[in-house]
Amino acid sequence: MAELKNLIDTARDKGSFPTLVKAAEVLGLVGKYSKEGPYTVFAPVESAFEAIPAEVIDESFDDHPYLLGIINYHIVKGKYTTHDLLSITSLETVGGKALKITANGGFKIDSAKIIEADIECTNGVIHAIDEILIP
Repeated sequence: MAELKNLIDTARDKGSFPTLVKAAEVLGLVGKYSKEGPYTVFAPVESAFEAIPAEVIDESFDDHPYLLGIINYHIVKGKYTTHDLLSITSLETVGGKALKITANGGFKIDSAKIIEADIECTNGVIHAIDEILIP
């Protein structure tokens, strides 16, 4: 079995989250999410960004407070596996907003579907989702 890595290294190694990892780098969050925790990250896969024009993504990366608000809406303090999510209807994000959790025929976080669940990390867990969550 592969050795567990932190949230950032796991996201990098998976290769499914390059835009999300880039956002963490731009915002200076790599150290925090490499060392602190535990956290649960609802991580949009790269295809989630395809519907957004490149210039809109570029503008978001230039507006750090806006980008941080988006990133913070994808992260929850504590480690929540899908087993834990079965009995939860909402979670508070690190940005202080509530995410709606539904588990009918597959998990949804707001309107995003979890497409790969329970990616274990040393300081939390990642759930790959098919959409970008907007606060």
